[in-house]
Amino acid sequence: MDRVARRGLRAVRRIDRHWVNATLFTVFLLGLVTAAMGADAVFALSALCVSTIGFGFFYLLFTGGSHFGVTLANSLAVYACVFEFFREANFSAAPRAATIAGLVLPVMGFLLGCVIKRRRIAASIHARRLREFTHPPSFGRWVPGLAMIGASSFAIPSLQLGATGQTVWLLVSMTSIGGFVVWGVRDIVVLLIDIALVFEDVASRIGVVFMAMLAFLTYYSLIVVIFTCLYRIADLTLGGDQFLFEGKSGHLGFADALYFSVVTIATVGYGDIVPHGALVRGLAAIEVVLGVVLLLFGFSEIMRVRRSPPGVTGGSS
Repeated sequence: MDRVARRGLRAVRRIDRHWVNATLFTVFLLGLVTAAMGADAVFALSALCVSTIGFGFFYLLFTGGSHFGVTLANSLAVYACVFEFFREANFSAAPRAATIAGLVLPVMGFLLGCVIKRRRIAASIHARRLREFTHPPSFGRWVPGLAMIGASSFAIPSLQLGATGQTVWLLVSMTSIGGFVVWGVRDIVVLLIDIALVFEDVASRIGVVFMAMLAFLTYYSLIVVIFTCLYRIADLTLGGDQFLFEGKSGHLGFADALYFSVVTIATVGYGDIVPHGALVRGLAAIEVVLGVVLLLFGFSEIMRVRRSPPGVTGGSS
């Protein structure tokens, strides 16, 4: 009996560790999102608390692994971003209380649907963990409704409504979204589980290709450093304007040379630093070609290592 109790205690501790880690990640991610929103402190704190509490409640109701926790946290962060986009674009005059209520309604609808359909959801989660994909998620029941509500909300600014009118439409829209979420909650959870399983598979393969990725980054950084030095030496030794800074001549510092080398090999080309001399133009062209070739080679090598059996990293002798 004591042995059984000890096993149960170890299982509870293991579940709690996953829950705590996933909750901390949720707080970090949603805190980052709410900070980037630039909203007032009350709304930002409300968004963080609502999403974190919703996450914790769901995770305790349907215990999952760390990958599922990351997937759920990311979904809540995406929801917060989408909500802030629609609020700012179509309901900017709505007061703070209505905005917080609008944010809460779909989350509460999701949790309510989970409680109402917890047996079906639990069965679906169990089947997914056993890789028994017998009931694929259906999008036809809830996605069109959400898309229709989101699209129709863009007509609100043209109505030139005041704060009261925008509040009414915001609450009606979010209540409708909450209703669709309750209706399709099982499909939403199944979708999250499927994404988490794919994420878990990808994470399990990262270790296999990690060394190949490090080797690729080593070569990549080597080229960046070499061309950084070449750009810097060319600017120090050659006369004339070798580089233009936003259309004006100037001397290339080492930090500028490093930045220009990274931007060049990545083929980004912001245009704030432009090679003007013939030699540095040639160097930039060579670095671009080397970067593209190295990228193709690195991708090919990483795929080869991923396909190789464990312990085999090279070709047959």
